[in-house]
Amino acid sequence: MVNPAQYQLYTAGSERLIYIEPVYEEITGGDLFPTGRYILREGNDIIGEIHLDGDSLEWDGNGNLGFDNVSLIARFIREYNEPELTGFVD
Repeated sequence: MVNPAQYQLYTAGSERLIYIEPVYEEITGGDLFPTGRYILREGNDIIGEIHLDGDSLEWDGNGNLGFDNVSLIARFIREYNEPELTGFVD
């Protein structure tokens, strides 16, 4: 995932719009390096951060999402195809 994305989370009795923002670090020469970290927001509130490293998943955030929902969002991130980059992938 290169650009921020939205994820519609369906929970018991409600729908939640989660904004996912990838975190990059600047390395020597000014290039950006993906960190595997993603900030999750709901509206203007930061609700946590997911860190993906291979099959490993770490969650640092409030408890109102629950691990099952965090796992769904992590799967979405792993499988996400950037719309404007799709044509460049072989």
